[in-house]
Amino acid sequence: MRKFAVVQWSNGEDAGSYSEVKTEAIRKYDDNKMDENGYPITDYRAAVEWQKGKKPKHGWPLYSASIQFVSNNRFHINNKIREFLRPQSEEREEPLPKKRVSVPPKKFTEDDSDDTDIECAPSSKKHKLIPNTQDTAQKFLEKYRSAASVGVPRKLEELTNENEKLKNENEKLKSMLLKELPEIIKEMKTILKTKTSPSTSEMESVSDESSNVPQGSVLKAEQVEIYPGSNIFIDRLAWAVAQNANSASSFVRTLLTAVFPMDVLLVSNLRGKSRDSGDQRQALDKSKVDAIYRATLAKWPHVIPSMIGTTINAKLTELRTKKKLQKPQETLMLFDD
Repeated sequence: MRKFAVVQWSNGEDAGSYSEVKTEAIRKYDDNKMDENGYPITDYRAAVEWQKGKKPKHGWPLYSASIQFVSNNRFHINNKIREFLRPQSEEREEPLPKKRVSVPPKKFTEDDSDDTDIECAPSSKKHKLIPNTQDTAQKFLEKYRSAASVGVPRKLEELTNENEKLKNENEKLKSMLLKELPEIIKEMKTILKTKTSPSTSEMESVSDESSNVPQGSVLKAEQVEIYPGSNIFIDRLAWAVAQNANSASSFVRTLLTAVFPMDVLLVSNLRGKSRDSGDQRQALDKSKVDAIYRATLAKWPHVIPSMIGTTINAKLTELRTKKKLQKPQETLMLFDD
């Protein structure tokens, strides 16, 4: 049998009001007259004890009431009372009628009275104000745009100035290259002419002039020292090609073919060691190799030294392979593309 019920009083002081009562206060209560959901199958009226105030000596007075709903859960009972009260209030456009709120049992109170119900008006719920998320988002966007309107032009101005500086540097480099390249070509032509066999009189005049001019100045006019103090020189054209290399490995390969003759490169490797059971090869000149290392690290300071040695051995292997595949009349390329 379900313990709690919602009744609507038909007569008495609370006629027309809804109350929560225990089913044991309903005289001759029959739970079979209620369906599984707690509603009466047919109109169910019974005598119910009107438990208000202090219990009289002769017992609670009885009034006729209509049983509207029963349940074992008081929460469901209270919700159902609100449902019953709401339609009446909406139809009459009046505030919700009064309901009788149950008093807690004796064991939860210090009062020894038998009061169970108190007449009171339903409490109104306090609704929390929910902030308008749209207004908050709009304020954030306005704040972000105002900050961006200040920062973006400044950043754009910095990038524009940096771009102008790079353009000026490129123009300077271009003009320097255009000025120096004709001189380098002219010097190369002069070197090629001097390599042809001159006449006896020319030889004598050259020897007389060379005796008056220091040997170091003539060497410097035709060649470039790859690293200061290394005393290793290469042709100016080869040095110009190396300086225009776009990577450290290309720089190393160009210096290698410019510093060492081709016949030495074909029979050598970096340390003179042989792989597995292959032929023993001679080691490259340590002073020249050291000059290549120093020149590379000066131009490319972040390069790992072991990469330079790997590049040298790879270039030597490439030259030997090309020599095997080429025909005897073809010549090897001394500089990388």
